[in-house]
Amino acid sequence: MGYSERAAKWVLSFPLLLFWVVMVVFPAGYAIYLSLHDVSMGQGMSSFSGFGNYLEILRDADFWHSIGFTLKFALITTVIELVLGFLLALLFNRSFPGKRPLLSMVLLPIMVAPSLMGIMFRLILNENNGVATYFLSLLHIQVNLFDPDLVVPLMIVLDIIQWVPFTFLIIYSGLQGVDPGLYEAASVDGASYWRTVVQIILPVIAPIFFIAAFLRGIDAFRTFDVIYVLTNGGPGNVTKTASIYIYEAAFKSGQIGQAASASVIVAVFLLLLIPFFVKRLSK
Repeated sequence: MGYSERAAKWVLSFPLLLFWVVMVVFPAGYAIYLSLHDVSMGQGMSSFSGFGNYLEILRDADFWHSIGFTLKFALITTVIELVLGFLLALLFNRSFPGKRPLLSMVLLPIMVAPSLMGIMFRLILNENNGVATYFLSLLHIQVNLFDPDLVVPLMIVLDIIQWVPFTFLIIYSGLQGVDPGLYEAASVDGASYWRTVVQIILPVIAPIFFIAAFLRGIDAFRTFDVIYVLTNGGPGNVTKTASIYIYEAAFKSGQIGQAASASVIVAVFLLLLIPFFVKRLSK
């Protein structure tokens, strides 16, 4: 490789490298730096505290509750969204009248900003003049958004409504790449439709499934805007996610150092999941 080719390679790679440094390396390094110092809102940088912020966070029961709720929320929503996305992909993988307009309707929720989705559902479920509340009251059903027994299922349903189109789109693209000859061969062998799906189609698109699970799981773990708009993490701390915990530590309590420590812990936890998915995808 000549000098001009090497120079061209570096020139073409430089914008991406610069973007990665500015958007990933610098923020991550600065977060680690803040986590090792006693930093408070309005007081600026204080003395070096070592791992004091980390110990403070790890002793906080509220932090562990937010991690536990986030894990449960991410796991439940990701599994349900994968299943529903797969079933929708199977449905749209065949021709039927009105397929194109129906496909547009299915994809509509993913085009709405999460915060706007939260506002919409807050208005719909408003206990005084919400549309859903009114019709449910006709059936003598009382719905309170801040009922501790109801709020978590509502958050899960809302997340499913918005993000099933995401998993559907990924899995549907995978189904579109399946060799039609596999369907024909299974039909010749007398295999039923569901046997073909389970024994032939699923193994073929398994890597696509893992990609969808990885992307959706990471995104679900970072959930903030929808839940914050709807409940502010309440009632109490029932729906407080890790992202909401970090936000409140930084901007409500003013403990920037502790918020940075919590964000580093969450980031490390998520990074530990990457080798698992990479190993699965490489098989």
